Amino acid sequence: MTATTRRIKTETRRLRKRQLARRYGPRCGYCRTKFADLRDATLDHIVPNCLYPTGTYSALMLACWDCNHRKSDRFPLSIALLLLRSVDPTRPVIRPAVLPLLARLAHAHGSTPHLPESTPNDPIPERTAA
Repeated sequence: MTATTRRIKTETRRLRKRQLARRYGPRCGYCRTKFADLRDATLDHIVPNCLYPTGTYSALMLACWDCNHRKSDRFPLSIALLLLRSVDPTRPVIRPAVLPLLARLAHAHGSTPHLPESTPNDPIPERTAA
């Protein structure tokens, strides 16, 4: 990458940070910590860049380094809840066209073994009649 290209990308990143700070305030989108300086903010892709690569203004949010690092390449909980809300309970949830996306999500989630599992590994013991 040339010095000119690097400078253009840096200027674009600064512009995006200023735009997002004007629109939503100079705060982390997750923990709501206020930034003393926008240099402390990172640009986070709301939908992980590995799943849907875009750098458009509407696909980004400001995040502190810690929150951005913890979120990594996963969906934030609020997006996941909105996606679940749109599911019709009378129709199958998984369509064949969605399987590649689910495989990519599972692969991304599998790369984070430090996170606690949502379900226990031990099966629930069956109750027996006394």
